[in-house]
Amino acid sequence: MPRYFFHVHDGGSVPDDLGLALPDIGAARTAAIELTREILRSELVGPFHDYSCWRIEVSDSPELTGLPIFVLHFSVSQ
Repeated sequence: MPRYFFHVHDGGSVPDDLGLALPDIGAARTAAIELTREILRSELVGPFHDYSCWRIEVSDSPELTGLPIFVLHFSVSQ
């Protein structure tokens, strides 16, 4: 099973050095959407006015310099 890494960028970068073993890219997309939901619900990420635009780069590498397989963009507007 391939391993996918979910790097979060929100004004800074939070690399994913563990990743998830998932059966395919569809499962990786679902996991990225779930991670987005968790970020939006979390109180650990700080106020949204600090970072209104976020992205999750899904890669096959734990390194931030790896090429993304796909990118999920999301934003919060008030």
